Amino acid sequence: MLAEAGVAVNDAEVYAESIRRGGSLVSARVEKVDKDRLEALLHPSSVDIAKRRSDLASTGWSKFDPSAPDLTAEQIKQERGLRVTKPA
Repeated sequence: MLAEAGVAVNDAEVYAESIRRGGSLVSARVEKVDKDRLEALLHPSSVDIAKRRSDLASTGWSKFDPSAPDLTAEQIKQERGLRVTKPA
């Protein structure tokens, strides 16, 4: 669905895998006049897609597999712990 919405296929696979591993995705169509303000609000929680792809690849991941088994609650908790941003 992300690719159909204009997200590059390689990026869509990273987002899909991140969601499978317990992440969340926020996407919105907004008026141009609101774009900068809303991007500024969301930016602190934004994912660096290249870094996320690299992080996933370092675990042996190469592409999204829709038939991959669901993660357990404990696995999701561990994945989320890897991605927590600590306040400065």
